[in-house]
Amino acid sequence: MEIYAQSISALFTTEAEYMALTEAAKEAIWLKGLASDLDIQQRSVTVKCDSQSAICLAENQVFQARTKHIEVHYHQIRDWLNSEAVEVKKVHTDENASDFLTKPVTTKKSKHYLSLLNLKIC
Repeated sequence: MEIYAQSISALFTTEAEYMALTEAAKEAIWLKGLASDLDIQQRSVTVKCDSQSAICLAENQVFQARTKHIEVHYHQIRDWLNSEAVEVKKVHTDENASDFLTKPVTTKKSKHYLSLLNLKIC
């Protein structure tokens, strides 16, 4: 069994969300390629993010001193957005199915999140 350590630590929340957004987009583009190999064509992929500040950072092409320490490969998201290979949409906290896995939720909310994932409790 291999254990992977986090190789990079973010200095602020927006940076962590921005890095996660780039990684999610990278995976989505890979899945788009896999779908293409199966003759399923898509024009672009949509990645949902609950951090408005990370979305703004990805869409803003201007150099900012606050973000100069972020590794260059995380800025790839900007190129994907420019080429329209990736579309980023804001997801409201109430509609963010990943919260179900990371936060304590009530039974009612857990049923809502399961429905977002198209899962049913038997």
